[in-house]
Amino acid sequence: MVLKWMIQAIEKIIRAFLWSGRRDLRGGHCPVAWERVTRPLHLGGLGVLNLEKLGWALQLRWLWYKKT
Repeated sequence: MVLKWMIQAIEKIIRAFLWSGRRDLRGGHCPVAWERVTRPLHLGGLGVLNLEKLGWALQLRWLWYKKT
């Protein structure tokens, strides 16, 4: 199981890179909402994976495989 603090730490690095091109970013203004960034390209987003949703999907998939 992926812990919430791990997801937040990874997303913090991704956000910092997108907005500044560096690994660390403190404060500042994000020009686009994160929900929009994680949308698929055909829906106007950047196609960045939403790690929390991906984690849930993978956990449910493993449960499905165990049942079948």
